[in-house]
Amino acid sequence: MIIRRLTMLAAALTLAACSTPPVRERPPLPATYYTPAGDVAQPADPAALARWWRQFDDPLLAELVETALVRNLDQQAALAELRIARAQLRQSRSALLPRLDLGGQASRQIINTDALADTPLADEFDVGGDVNFDTWQLALQAEWEVDLFGANRLRRDGAGRQVQSAEAQLVAVRLAVASNLAQGYVQARALLAQRALLDEGVRIAREAERIADGRFRLGEVTRLDIEAAGAQRAALEAQRGDIDAGLAEAAFALDTLIDQPHGTVLQRLGAGTRVPTADVEIPRGQPLDLLRRRPDVIAAVAGLDAAELAALASRRDLFPKLGVSAALGRSGVGIGDLSGASDLRSLAAQLGFPWLDFGASRAAIDLADAQADAGFVQVRQALATALQDVETASAQLAARRAQRAARAEALARAQRTHDMARRTYDVGLANLADLLDAERALLDARQQSLDTDRAFALAQIALYTALGGGWSVPHDAVPGDAVRSTVDDVPDRIREASVPRDD
Repeated sequence: MIIRRLTMLAAALTLAACSTPPVRERPPLPATYYTPAGDVAQPADPAALARWWRQFDDPLLAELVETALVRNLDQQAALAELRIARAQLRQSRSALLPRLDLGGQASRQIINTDALADTPLADEFDVGGDVNFDTWQLALQAEWEVDLFGANRLRRDGAGRQVQSAEAQLVAVRLAVASNLAQGYVQARALLAQRALLDEGVRIAREAERIADGRFRLGEVTRLDIEAAGAQRAALEAQRGDIDAGLAEAAFALDTLIDQPHGTVLQRLGAGTRVPTADVEIPRGQPLDLLRRRPDVIAAVAGLDAAELAALASRRDLFPKLGVSAALGRSGVGIGDLSGASDLRSLAAQLGFPWLDFGASRAAIDLADAQADAGFVQVRQALATALQDVETASAQLAARRAQRAARAEALARAQRTHDMARRTYDVGLANLADLLDAERALLDARQQSLDTDRAFALAQIALYTALGGGWSVPHDAVPGDAVRSTVDDVPDRIREASVPRDD
């Protein structure tokens, strides 16, 4: 029997030892970006990248972004998820330690001895009536599962990786909040500028309508010219509704991001029409930097580590398990007026190993492997998305920079044309219609320049976000530690009610 059990134990150990998780290769990562960058391939300034919104030289934009990083509701939800991960880590740690319980019990049985009155026992013992039979016990009990083969330690380490993943996801939410707010702010400022240009266009259209009416009275044009001018003016005035609706939508979205009553941002915007842009180059560094700066990549890598640790722990469950229990206390018994008590001490050990669970252990291993495979794919996806974001934003920024230079030249020429038309009109060498045409051409050039500035600013925001800008990374910190130190600096309303960290 002993030999048989030892043989079974050896078979279980062999099975567990031979069942190892698959080894996954490191995801491919290019050495350089495809889009040419010149000097911006140098590493970015961590301080400038950590607060990139301040590079746009707009105090209101910086204030709104930093307000959103404190009050945003999406961030509060991510903080709640982080609290869940930390609580699960504490649970996994408790599995490594003994469990102590202080328990007690007491009972009383009332036995009627009248039936023994006519028996020899009645003569020997004074029986008759009710007799109390009492028992009680009070003991300190300890139970401990000895982690012989490290399954529980692996689960603890996996829970620690899950905490790192949750911390990185919180940082990713914060970056998304900053990016969305900056984009919405740029759109709002562009709409204000577009509304100002539209008002100027309506003024010119009304002037053209007045001229057409005067020429009609002189018999120089037909009624058709008046209607055409009026239709153009009415069409421009109708565009004001689209702009006002878009401005309200953008401003209300900003109110939600900063968790303030609707209308707050709209009042703060005023009538400013400057579209903020960053007058600095944005160093991209190398693709390898994304592994350290992009929080979504960091979260995916930490999630993969946790899944692989869980897969290894599921294999360790095939090894034997040793449990130890002990108790120390006192127990007593009482019969009628007689009672007594004695010390209680016990020590026991239990050794068990899986025998026949109808495939449950194998299914747990397959599940853990599948989750690890999914985690590996998520890492690949996160890296691919990060590279695509940087490449796309870099290409967009380069194209918009060239377009911006061309728009600037076109605007300058339209301005000179308008100035010449104004001078010739003032000296009587040109009619008002020619001046109005020059003014419309200048407004069109200003509108195109505004659209380019907006696209350029959005491309800058996209590149800052793609590079993982918006949080500081100490030079001597690994990604998980860097994320943790950043999360600790996050002010939030949940923090006051959260359980203090002990990791």
